[in-house]
Parts: sequence; C-alpha cells; structure tokens
Amino acid sequence: MTRNKSRLLRRVPSWAAGGLSLVLAHAGCGLHSVDIPDLDGPAETGLSLKLEATPDLLVADGSSTAVVTATLRGPDGRPVAGRQVFFTIADNTGTFADIGSFPTSNGPGTGVSVSTDSAGVARVTYQAPQRTDATANQKILIVARLFGSDAKGQVYHSVQIELRSAQPKLFPPNPGNIAPHCSFTMEAPSGLKKNVTILFQDASSDSDGVIVRYQWNFGDNTGVNYDPDIVHIYRSAGSFTVTHTVTDNNGADGVCTIPLTITN
Repeated sequence: MTRNKSRLLRRVPSWAAGGLSLVLAHAGCGLHSVDIPDLDGPAETGLSLKLEATPDLLVADGSSTAVVTATLRGPDGRPVAGRQVFFTIADNTGTFADIGSFPTSNGPGTGVSVSTDSAGVARVTYQAPQRTDATANQKILIVARLFGSDAKGQVYHSVQIELRSAQPKLFPPNPGNIAPHCSFTMEAPSGLKKNVTILFQDASSDSDGVIVRYQWNFGDNTGVNYDPDIVHIYRSAGSFTVTHTVTDNNGADGVCTIPLTITN
C-alpha cells in the first residue's frame, strides 16, 4: 500500500497577535461525547471541531460504509457555516495512508473537502477497503482540518474506525448467501522441483458478494498465508496437497485443492 510519508501535526501552536487562533478539540472514537478543553488565546477567536463516525466498526469487505460528521462551532458555542473542511485517511500511527476511500460524484478518493452547512456540519462517507485477514483487523483514522492560509499552522483532528475481517463469530453467515466459487492457477516455469519458485494466483469469484479473505496451505508445514497471490518454494521433494480457501463478506467459505509431486 502506498503511504504518504508526511506525519500529522499533533499540537496546537500558541496564537499570535492579530492572527486567528484555531483550536481543535480532542475527541474519542466513534460515538463517544467530547469534552472541549480550554481554548488557547482569547476565547472570542477560538473555534472547535468535533468529529464522529457512525458506525465506528466496519467489515473490510470493500462495500461497508460509515458516515463521518464534522461539527464546527465558534467560541460562543454557535455553529459556524460556510467553512471548508478537508478530510483524509491515516493509519493508526497517524501516517497518511490509502486505506479505504471517500466515494464522491467524481469517483472514489482519499481526500475530499466539504463546506459546513447552516448547522456547522460537514459530512463525508468513508468506504472500507476489501482486505485479507492479514491486514483487515486494524484501526484507521479519519482526519480533518479547516482550510486556512498556511498549512504549517494547521492542526488535524481525528476519529477512529475499526476494520474487521468477515469472521463468522462477529459477522454471522447469511442463510440465503451463496458460497464463493474457489479457483486458482499455478505457474511453475522451472518445473515442480524443490528450491524453485512456483506462482499461485487466486481466480475465485462470488456471485452475490465479494471475497474478503484468502488462505493458502501448501501442505509442507510452512503455515497459512493470507495473500490472494503468492510465490511459494518447496524445500524438499515429495507429495503435497495445496489447499486454497476463500471467504465472502457473509462468512461463507469456498475450498479447492490440488495435489503436487515435487522432485529434486
């Protein structure tokens, strides 16, 4: 995944004479209430920005969404209309990252600006990515700031969303769901020999949903791999069974296998 190396600015600088002091309140994740701390500088110049995500837990299936709401208020507690709020995505460490997207009329993107309405509210929709088990169980940040005249002095505010894989315990299978069709291809340019690379590529499909989890077991006690496509090397000759399992966004599995004979 491509990551922007830029790090989020974490602290609010002290206000300067004649300048606008912008204070962004620190919030908890999800739907928890937020306590606004004391504002830096004169109270009459302070603004607060509060973020919420509903829901704050999503299946990483490529289609689940959350509504992220930013509420901007002035020092008197009244909503502030007509201000542009910029939203983007970061990983849990605060590094900008393309983990999911914001669906818009111009197509999906990882950065979008929205103007606050008469209630001081700006909203965006976040869409979870389609991820494998190896990367699905994580937390991401939706971060936002106001447009200004100097990015150096801007402070991002964040709300956290948890991404989970389609595990049956958390997301029970739909009784009417059709299980995915499991299929894969194999390429062995140097033959089925030990100590050479063999490419395995998933070719599975799901007629009524999307595949969110991939598993490979190569029968040689090397453990389970969760990538859709993988290069594997057998270190010894013998007979092995490759087992590929795919899981859809309703928790149903599809399994396919192939026997291999690896030579010296």
